[in-house]
Amino acid sequence: MFLILHMKRIDINRLSIFIVSLFMLFSFTSCLTYKKIVSFQDGEDLKDGKIDTIMNYMPLKVQPGDVLSINVNSYNMEEAGKFNLLETRFAARSGGGGGATDPFGYKINSEGYIEMPVIGKIYVKDLTIEEIRELVFEKISAIGYLQDVSIQIQFLTFRITILGEVNNPGTYTITNSKITILEAVGLASDLTLFSKRDDIMIIREKDGNRTYGRVDLKTKAVFQSPYYYLLPNDIVYVNPDRSKILTTPDPVTRYIGTIAAVASFILLLISL
Repeated sequence: MFLILHMKRIDINRLSIFIVSLFMLFSFTSCLTYKKIVSFQDGEDLKDGKIDTIMNYMPLKVQPGDVLSINVNSYNMEEAGKFNLLETRFAARSGGGGGATDPFGYKINSEGYIEMPVIGKIYVKDLTIEEIRELVFEKISAIGYLQDVSIQIQFLTFRITILGEVNNPGTYTITNSKITILEAVGLASDLTLFSKRDDIMIIREKDGNRTYGRVDLKTKAVFQSPYYYLLPNDIVYVNPDRSKILTTPDPVTRYIGTIAAVASFILLLISL
């Protein structure tokens, strides 16, 4: 009789060990690993002094619907201010006029023109910011309206949206004419530990078409991707890693976990 009880106790102990081992196995499968959270894993040859030729960057060209901030400066600031719509708008608001919250600047019309005081219409479609700056400078200088002119131009409608497994998702307005996927990740306060770094999707709408691209931050090939440099209105979606799904509680897993924990505790008491 003692031998039978002893054998039963051994079987119960083995069963308890099996259940604990099973739980440990499931726990390990949901754990994050070094390879899941490190970027540029094949970039060991990216050493100090290495130079790569940039082949995938194209200067951004403005399109109808874009809004530009054009700021003209001169010694004669009173006359230069007539070109600066932000100053005109501020004066209007000070006089009791209302103001919208959307970008206020020179909007490119459907035909590709902007219209400025004194110099009139300027065709800017498919020009870069630098090309527009030079064009405006030439036109103001040609009419002799101002002397010692300096001009600064910025995009007001360069927006990108970052969603998914980032610490601070949202829509961001870029005042520069260039931003990379890495800079976008930085704006969103970096990826979370549960991000799938090898499966970042970029949704892009251009010329009436919507395209989808994938970026893998685990490899240095990301620097050559056509989606490394983002365009206005791009949407960046960072997919979650499977480990997050496994660690996210749902009703079924909660019940199974509770039942299994109670069963393990009872078996442990019996074995003792």
